[in-house]
Amino acid sequence: MNVAVFTDNDFDKINGVTTTSRAALQSSPPGIHLRVYTAAQWPVESEKYLAVRSIGIPIPFYTEMQVYMPRLREFLRHARADRIDLVHLTTPGPIGLAALFVARRLRLPLVGSFHTDLAAYATLLSGCPWLGSLMREYMRWPYGRCARVLVPSQHTRELLIQAKSKPDRIDVWPRGVDTTLFCPSKRSQPLRDSWHVSDRRPALLYVGRLSREKGLLKLPAMSNCLHRLGIQHRIIIAGDGPLLATLRELLPDAVFTGALPRERVAEVFASADCFVFPSATDTAGNVVLEAQASGLPVVVSSSGGPRENMVTGRTGVVCHSDDLRDWAQEIAAMLVQSNHGRLSHEARMYALTRTWERALEPLYRAYREVRAGVEPALPPPRVFPASPQGVCSAGTQCSR
Repeated sequence: MNVAVFTDNDFDKINGVTTTSRAALQSSPPGIHLRVYTAAQWPVESEKYLAVRSIGIPIPFYTEMQVYMPRLREFLRHARADRIDLVHLTTPGPIGLAALFVARRLRLPLVGSFHTDLAAYATLLSGCPWLGSLMREYMRWPYGRCARVLVPSQHTRELLIQAKSKPDRIDVWPRGVDTTLFCPSKRSQPLRDSWHVSDRRPALLYVGRLSREKGLLKLPAMSNCLHRLGIQHRIIIAGDGPLLATLRELLPDAVFTGALPRERVAEVFASADCFVFPSATDTAGNVVLEAQASGLPVVVSSSGGPRENMVTGRTGVVCHSDDLRDWAQEIAAMLVQSNHGRLSHEARMYALTRTWERALEPLYRAYREVRAGVEPALPPPRVFPASPQGVCSAGTQCSR
């Protein structure tokens, strides 16, 4: 089976969509051949990746990023030459629309995967709830044409059902992590020395896009609360984005690494002491798994999908409050040496159960079933993240 994976995220970008797409390409089983179809400033063509040269357009409210106009006939020509059997739509932008065009012209079945809650982003970045509602209505259109829609978390599945998507077509496709790339052995004492951190002054890390929807404006107040509690620390921020200048001003003592290649990111993860992820809009949060694979306990919001990628009380903490004093108190408790060592070990053990090989099984199963015309089961089973041995997904000890 030949599958065309259409995405608005070319591989020059580093985010959850490209990380997941790369993993799907690398782990595809015998009998399933994937090729990514995208657009970029410069053309790239290889066996598993096609980037058609195109014109970029800045994204409203986020001009640092661009989407590219789809060259429909070029995509169609390649799809015919590749003898595509199935089309996978991963984003609802211009290249996602190209996926609809190719699928319709070639009369091919269509699978969709939902990665980003663009409606929440539109509301937050524009300050206009009406625009967010309009975006949610728009997204129903491309995903409504998919025989199956795969989502990264139970939270996201419920979100789509509330938005009037058909429940029987929505399956949970959880995320995985490369535990060889992200591992505690990458810890670098010279890097920690350059940050001026130690056991007495731990490094609190954030990795990802620096933008408003990630909840990063909570970090200055959270840091102030930690200082008032007497907790010395230094915030390390790895990534780039439109909020960089604001964060530099609000966090003058923080370390800003800028955007880094994945190998350097793995070193940064392993060299920190705690991972803080304040986003309430993420559908999955691949970085939460990467942090745990690196031996970092995590602190995440109770809103969104990332809380499904950790075991509360065992690999980190879920903060149910918007009160940043509560976040600070949870972080302070985690940094106590006796707690930190246990949480760090449990985080690594949990991440080892979240391999990409296991995580990708629902995707390949969906390909086979949609291609064969198999109807989804009713209702889809509720999926919880795998837990370390002896630990239930709710974070309690399992009975034996």
